[in-house]
Amino acid sequence: MLSSPAALAPATRRYDLDWLRVLAFGLLIFYHTGMVFVGWNFHLMSQPSSPALELPMEFLNQWRMPLLFVISGVGISFALRHRTAGQFVGERLQRLLLPLAFGMVVVVVPQVYYERLSQGAAYASLLDFYPHYFEGTYPKGNFTWNHLWFIAYLLVFSLVSLPVFLLFRQAAGQAVLARLSQWLQRPGAVLLLALPLILLQLVLRPSWPDHRNLISDWFNFAFYLTLFVYGYLLGSLNGFWQAAERQRYWFLALGLLAFSFYYWADDYYYAQLGGAIKRGVQGLNCWCWILAVLGFGRRHLNRNSPLLQEANEAVYPFYILHQTVLIWLTYYVLPWPASNAAKFVLLSLGTFGVTLLLYLVIRQFALLRVLFGLKPRKQRRQATVPAPSVVHSNEVVASNG
Repeated sequence: MLSSPAALAPATRRYDLDWLRVLAFGLLIFYHTGMVFVGWNFHLMSQPSSPALELPMEFLNQWRMPLLFVISGVGISFALRHRTAGQFVGERLQRLLLPLAFGMVVVVVPQVYYERLSQGAAYASLLDFYPHYFEGTYPKGNFTWNHLWFIAYLLVFSLVSLPVFLLFRQAAGQAVLARLSQWLQRPGAVLLLALPLILLQLVLRPSWPDHRNLISDWFNFAFYLTLFVYGYLLGSLNGFWQAAERQRYWFLALGLLAFSFYYWADDYYYAQLGGAIKRGVQGLNCWCWILAVLGFGRRHLNRNSPLLQEANEAVYPFYILHQTVLIWLTYYVLPWPASNAAKFVLLSLGTFGVTLLLYLVIRQFALLRVLFGLKPRKQRRQATVPAPSVVHSNEVVASNG
């Protein structure tokens, strides 16, 4: 048995994780724009819908958010290497709770306002609606965090998992991780980590619909928490990353097979087992795509660039702002006499452009930087100084989710 520290990854900067985080959040603009047209439940929806979007949307829906929780867990495995528990909690509150609170009372408000207008409500203006925003909780009421649910869950996961994470900083915990790192290098061993995900799909998913309200959402809570903990435990293991990279084509092939079966298999056979087969395949499919993306990312994306430095800072404000911009634009663009394809392109480009302009303003002001979870400008300039033996970029993965 190997319990050598060599089995654990050194605290070096991981540009591939930064790239994957930026790319995964970048997909949000296209994914949420697609929600307008795909015919699923969304705040504003096109009539008629575009069924052709269902396949790519369903594909992304299987692994995009799970991947972000894994990457966030990896980021925390780096951040806790040189922070006390108190420092870690303080940073979580500043960079997660504060932007969440600000987002809920300012940024998300126009989303609900335009949704209510589309449903026939009569408000003279956004200011007229604002006092009503605090009447009840969404969807029956108005107060909500909407797309910012990810920040709320990430904050809670960070705090409730901290005692367990601290145990793995001890010598005994490090020895356990080193042995796990060696075991994961065996062919196919990392696939066994899909079993808890499959079990959660089978046991909890049928009873707990997708509310994302943190209270009565036990499937999402348990599923994403498991992935978050996976990210923390696996993030420092050389054996995991080597296996993901070495077997990436196998994970890609298995992911393609699993998704094909999930999407095209005859619903008759699913119905015979109450949907159990489909849910089980979802758990396997999710983990295969996470492994494939991480493996290909480690192989091809572990390099720095000026674009990455800028995008890595911009991604958090983009995430907070983009859905509000999208819904604002959608309310006015949907009635236009144009095809859904033209509207999709216009809304995607418009959302990116307007969000970019807002970000360029936000980054200039210290107060706005704090409210949108950015580090102070001086601190950011210091963080960009090359330091091969110190992790800094991946801390943002944990901080900004």
